[in-house]
Amino acid sequence: MNKNLEQMTNKELKAYIKANRDNEQACHEAIKLLMSRQSKNAPQYPHDLPSEEMEAIFKAKLQSLDMS
Repeated sequence: MNKNLEQMTNKELKAYIKANRDNEQACHEAIKLLMSRQSKNAPQYPHDLPSEEMEAIFKAKLQSLDMS
């Protein structure tokens, strides 16, 4: 991929990371860019959230998408 990372779509960045997984610097830059594109309004969940709570969150999200 010859494109500048900034010009890549999120899908292209993910493919770039997979293709360059052995290149720590390349992966770091691509992941940093992906993280910067994350919505500031996106909910933040703790990494140790119990699976029951995560399941409830997923179900609520799916139900809200079904109603759209």
